[in-house]
Amino acid sequence: MNRLELPVEYSFDIDSNLVIATVPDLNYISSFGKDFAEAEKNVIEAVLAYLEALKQDNLPIPDFPKKSSATMLLIELVL
Repeated sequence: MNRLELPVEYSFDIDSNLVIATVPDLNYISSFGKDFAEAEKNVIEAVLAYLEALKQDNLPIPDFPKKSSATMLLIELVL
């Protein structure tokens, strides 16, 4: 099983009271949730769907920097 570590940015939308998780290195994929855990779970699903679409279109998975001071999202891949 492969592991993918991606920087993730979190923000809070005051109007909707939702946490937004964004992955800048993957075309700014984002998702939201009522708390950090739900936002993270949802953005992982969005990342996996994006990676699956790349695979289906025979496009390469981008290379990512290995070290970052940002919060990192760890995703277990089954490709």
